[in-house]
Amino acid sequence: MSGTTPSGTSPRRCHQAPPIDHRRGRRLRFPHVNQATVFACQYARLVWLLLNDARNIEEQKDALRAARTALADGSVTIARRMRRLFANGEALPDTFAAAPELGAQLVAHGVRVIAIDAGAPPAEMLATARLLAANGAAGDGGRDAHAKLSAMKNTGMKFAFEDESLAPALNDMLDKVAKPLTVPTGLRVPDEALSPVGVTDESGMWQHFKAASVPDEDAQALFARIDKCRTTAEVARLVDDLSMLAEQAARDGKSHVLAIVCCGFARRETMAEHTRNRPTFAGGLRRLLRGPHLRAIAKLLPRKREMAEDLELVLRRSGEDGADAMIELMAEEPLATDRRVFLETLPRLQAGIPTLVHMLGDARWFVVRNAADLLGEMRVTSAETALLPLLQHADERVRRSIANALINIGSTSGFRAVCDMLDADSPKTRAQAAAALASSRDERSTVELRNALEEEPDTEVQYALLAALGKIATAAAVDQLIRAAEPKRRLLERKSTAFRVAAVEALGEARTPAALAALALLREDKEREVRDAATLAYQHANRVASE
Repeated sequence: MSGTTPSGTSPRRCHQAPPIDHRRGRRLRFPHVNQATVFACQYARLVWLLLNDARNIEEQKDALRAARTALADGSVTIARRMRRLFANGEALPDTFAAAPELGAQLVAHGVRVIAIDAGAPPAEMLATARLLAANGAAGDGGRDAHAKLSAMKNTGMKFAFEDESLAPALNDMLDKVAKPLTVPTGLRVPDEALSPVGVTDESGMWQHFKAASVPDEDAQALFARIDKCRTTAEVARLVDDLSMLAEQAARDGKSHVLAIVCCGFARRETMAEHTRNRPTFAGGLRRLLRGPHLRAIAKLLPRKREMAEDLELVLRRSGEDGADAMIELMAEEPLATDRRVFLETLPRLQAGIPTLVHMLGDARWFVVRNAADLLGEMRVTSAETALLPLLQHADERVRRSIANALINIGSTSGFRAVCDMLDADSPKTRAQAAAALASSRDERSTVELRNALEEEPDTEVQYALLAALGKIATAAAVDQLIRAAEPKRRLLERKSTAFRVAAVEALGEARTPAALAALALLREDKEREVRDAATLAYQHANRVASE
């Protein structure tokens, strides 16, 4: 719905100017309605619309008309403390959704006070609102905004800035016009005030809205013009054009155009030749990288592989919000190939950790498994408390991922918890523990696996332990495998041919010089199965080494 805030509350429904009573030729009065507050709310609503719904011309006209009507009662001074706004010393109500956004834009542009004369032309109100809705050069004390406003040659609106040298007289007003007064709450205007009448178009004020249309040029052409710009003001205008183009493309379902614009901003934000324009590109990204837009961009990752690097840059730039969008899509995605793309990309963002921890409580086994895999790959130590209880999960696929995650995280408590699984009653659990310990590739795991192999009664778990020693491939692990692959030395020694073959295959996985030397000798073993396994393992190991 156009003209609504993210919370669903339309800025239009607050503090409109009273209508004209045509029978008496005067404005109707409503008790407890401060006209300075009405003006400030309508001006904030105009900025909000230009920022969030630039094509909604009728709503913008309505806000400007209402502001102009309210201003007839006298001049208004809007001031801010932090992001809190005051109109003629009275704080704007918290119930009005557009006020905080105007406060944020004033902060971005370094503006502290706006003084509006009673006769300020509507064209000036619209022009200044457009400037405030554009990207600000954050941190410059208001110098960029001061330069642009000076070029406008305003007669009815004056501004004071964080850099007090720019407008010292107005800056002195701050303590008088932004007093920390009691905030009026629940301030309402009757519904008949929501459509003010009696304001004609004789001034031609609506013609100024024509410049807010979406540009005719495509994104590539606009970026080509940006790269040739000589002034920051030109870049700011083109960034606004590109932002409007991207927002319209998102509404039309053309997410690839939205992605092209966001990727272009993100790339140029990192380029040395665009250093002075970085705040402008950052502002464009802040404007575009909202929840639905981020989902649309993340959704392109599996489908636009040629853009993958730039898309990842944009998602990384958006931090937790980008990671959360990708996590949501990953949980919903039915195609395993697309889920794999998200799984591979997410750890590189190093974000979304709270969401992943929350996913560990999901009822779907694959959601829990994916979250555990990612937390382990990202080595999130803080997730260990949530992971440990899931070693008892009903699904063995989840238990396997939890064990791997704990080993990857590398804490002592997590390591001990996985080692304790080697003593579990279930052979599957013991085999899962062996596979998890193989991923650590250190002496601690080697000792645990060798000790378990000496005591393990189950044949399948023995094979899992041998395979784990082959993946670890430490010197001690290879020595254990060589002894396991050798022929029986004692008459009563328990060592089947299948056990020896499993040890030979593990030596082929290890591929260390000692393992290759042992395989070369085992090619002459008396047992045919061992000879064949040793020959294949030796050939495979040499082929991998040559590659």
